[in-house]
Amino acid sequence: MVGLVLLSMAWFFFIGGAVMNLSVLRRRRGAKEGGPVASGIPLLPGVVGSLAAFLTLPALGHYGIDVHWPWLWIALPLFLDVSCGRLTFLFVTGKKGNDAAR
Repeated sequence: MVGLVLLSMAWFFFIGGAVMNLSVLRRRRGAKEGGPVASGIPLLPGVVGSLAAFLTLPALGHYGIDVHWPWLWIALPLFLDVSCGRLTFLFVTGKKGNDAAR
């Protein structure tokens, strides 16, 4: 029972954190030059969502639900979270700093 509660809390944290990071990104793009800039949670929601997916997939298999490409579903929360997706984009393309934001 405790595992179910913790797993559902992890999914809710991922969803809430991803929405918060998306709203922070929207505010940053609309902010004026030199004005205050909001900050989000950089990497945590994507990592927690990935960990929750990693722990959820075996439970689905236990109930007879066959999940194809489990690595995709485990990595997907990392790309859905805005900050993790942007970090991954920077890592793959090799661009630095503000060049990727433009």
